Amino acid sequence: MTITRRRFRNKVIVLPSDVQDGDAFPIKIVAVAGFAGDWAAYVGPSDWSDDRIADAGTKISDKAAKELFFVLAMSGRGYR
Repeated sequence: MTITRRRFRNKVIVLPSDVQDGDAFPIKIVAVAGFAGDWAAYVGPSDWSDDRIADAGTKISDKAAKELFFVLAMSGRGYR
């Protein structure tokens, strides 16, 4: 039996043509409660700091954010 090793890659710097079998792309999602009764969630590579993701990550859809962060979704804050 052959054991295949995963290679963890940064989703930001890998080109689609460079994806190989066994590649894995870890991500981190950060939710931020705003100061105007709102909140948002952002995704970035797992090697980024939480602050960097909150500042420069890609905003995820409200549907995905509400499923992942139900406490914020149920808090009465609006998703921005």
